[in-house]
Amino acid sequence: KGEETARALVEAVTRHPGIRVLTNAVCNAWFADNYLPIISGKRLYKARAKQCIVASGAFDQPVIFRNNDLPGVLLASAAQRLMKLYAVRPGQRAVVLTGHDDGYLAALDLLDAQVEVAALIDLRPRAQASTPLAEALQLKGVPLHYEHTVFEALPNAQGTHIAGVDLRRIVAQGQVAEEGERIDCDLLLTSAGYMPVYQLLCQADGKLKYEDATARFSITSLPGILDIAGSVNSFFSLKNVLADGERAGKAAAAALRLTASPPLPPPLPPYAPEAAVNFPWPIFPHPKGKEFVDFEEDLQIRDIVNATRFGYRDIQLVKRFSTVGMGPLQGRQSALPTARLVAEATGRSVSETGVTTARPPFTPETLAHMAGRAFSPFRQSAMHQRHLEAGATLMPAGVWQRPAFYGAPEQRERWIQEEARAVRTGVGLIDVSTLGGLDIRGSDAVELLERMYTFNFAKQPIGRSRYALMTAEDGVIIDDGVCCRFGATHFYVTATTSGIDRVYRSLTQWNAQWRLDVDIANVSAAFAAVNLAGPLSRRVLEKVCADVALSPAEFPYLAVRIGTVAGVPARLIRVGFVGELGYEIHVPARYGEHLWDALRAAGQEHGIRPFGVESQRLLRLEKGHIIISQDTDGMTHPAEVDMGWAIGRKKPFFVGQRSIKILEAQPLKRKLVGFVLPKDAPKPLEGHLALDAASNITGNVTSCEYSGTLEKIIGLAYAAPAQSAPGSRLPIRVEGGATVLAEVVKLPFYDPETQRQEL
Repeated sequence: KGEETARALVEAVTRHPGIRVLTNAVCNAWFADNYLPIISGKRLYKARAKQCIVASGAFDQPVIFRNNDLPGVLLASAAQRLMKLYAVRPGQRAVVLTGHDDGYLAALDLLDAQVEVAALIDLRPRAQASTPLAEALQLKGVPLHYEHTVFEALPNAQGTHIAGVDLRRIVAQGQVAEEGERIDCDLLLTSAGYMPVYQLLCQADGKLKYEDATARFSITSLPGILDIAGSVNSFFSLKNVLADGERAGKAAAAALRLTASPPLPPPLPPYAPEAAVNFPWPIFPHPKGKEFVDFEEDLQIRDIVNATRFGYRDIQLVKRFSTVGMGPLQGRQSALPTARLVAEATGRSVSETGVTTARPPFTPETLAHMAGRAFSPFRQSAMHQRHLEAGATLMPAGVWQRPAFYGAPEQRERWIQEEARAVRTGVGLIDVSTLGGLDIRGSDAVELLERMYTFNFAKQPIGRSRYALMTAEDGVIIDDGVCCRFGATHFYVTATTSGIDRVYRSLTQWNAQWRLDVDIANVSAAFAAVNLAGPLSRRVLEKVCADVALSPAEFPYLAVRIGTVAGVPARLIRVGFVGELGYEIHVPARYGEHLWDALRAAGQEHGIRPFGVESQRLLRLEKGHIIISQDTDGMTHPAEVDMGWAIGRKKPFFVGQRSIKILEAQPLKRKLVGFVLPKDAPKPLEGHLALDAASNITGNVTSCEYSGTLEKIIGLAYAAPAQSAPGSRLPIRVEGGATVLAEVVKLPFYDPETQRQEL
């Protein structure tokens, strides 16, 4: 009848259009206001329920006796799952040890699965057992033993499996007769009773109580939006479980106003008449020990009792002293016997002793579950709409969306080469608003920069910019940018797109210790910026900028100016990241789109073309300029990437200085080198391995692209110092396992005399 009822209920629920069923699922915690994380398969769902009913059931509880950890000793419910869900016969000849009527049902299930039942052992007196169930087993020839227990599980000759049980009569609580009998078996099922699955309810501030006189549990003090039903509410007979479920369901529907407030069924009386399910003391110490209370932590009866003798009377302290309940099951089978043992040892009741605190999660969670949705929030620059109108293919860059190139992704290589050619031969425009910007002002501004960056800034002229390299305490490169000096106490420092937050945090953290007289403002969001680059860029800028002299003599390479561009206040920086005459123009963010439109219009007669991040990376690669976090990693120090020129050797201090000196005094283990390959060679990808002559790994490729300007494949890779001299051959393993032999060359690949950027 129970299985038929269950099938009918499952069918009704799954067919209901208003009910969503998650199978293979577990609610892993309860948080305030019914916030429920639910793991179902590979997904983590986050539900917020107005009303919640927990019908979590109860956990089967073991009987404690010697050798109860032998293979072949199972909980009765575990054997039933094997048979009912997986069609696995758990043994050939079984003994069932039980403290309630469900053990009789387990014995009948064994018989249905063609398992011989050698005996059913009932911990209770005959009068407490179900007469119909007892008669059903007797009709099938199963011997019944009342007020008996298994005193010891007997192993086979090899000690690898149960071979029988030592049957003893119970003479007092936890005590057995001196003599017994052996029953041969290869399977022993035990069930001393049930403990509610209380963990989520206690997380909701529910109180788990145990009545010593009746060996029953109750859960109280639940919030009004949470209800319980079924065996977790200590109802076990089918009739009472269904009645309790109906009560909880109608109460929730009424609270949600889903019904016309029908009269609710009267609540069941506490513990509606049904047989008791918990045997009060299923623990039988043995003189030789090995009666396991916690199977995962290998804790025996004496381990729990000894904890109390050391003075650990509180159940929480017993847990921490003995590690009971700290295994994967988190006390599901050990919490109740532990509470009983502690109560007896300390002269208290089980209700006074209690159980340990239940905390989330209920079951282990994988990192994949915690990773969340495949969703990354991003920022967009002030010119974003203009990029979309120009047909840009977008890519992530830190927390930003940036144009990778302008055109369909199917023709990626074509657009990159065309955009790069436009910058080399005419003029190009790129949105660099994503660069970080820091305004640093104050009488100690120079001192802060001297301490934070590797280069010298004390003698930096006003109106000039300087490369700024930042290292961590261990000498590792963490960021770079350009430091512009607009006044004696006013600097504007740029940082990489992905590194600005780290740089700003580092500056403020260090200055919290140094207490220099300086203001540090992260103005990244306050400015929009473009890079106007190419041999014709000055002609374009002259059309929209009248108050700044742009001639090479008056505005040389690395100079900075403050003026107006297209009628907008602007900071102008002569830069050469892409290796051509170029100007970075920084304006208030609200004028970003206006600046973009003005420059596009001014450059129309010169064939101005927007270019994206991929083209910029190719252009900078041709100049041998590194990108932090792409051409560097968490161990890169300046000497490995030929940045020794950016180190202030006479400075008394900067962050990372001591570590850099130590690292430079040691032989180099690797070196970032430039390499070239013929244009028809297989192109290495980022991450492909550099090898030595013996095919040992010496490094890896960090950047690689085909250069239409040079008509070669060019790239950067870490290699062994012995391979770093120009003219050396560098084997690189490419896709498919093949190896190409690249030639190491001196950087930069393009315009080694740097004449182009100083036009």
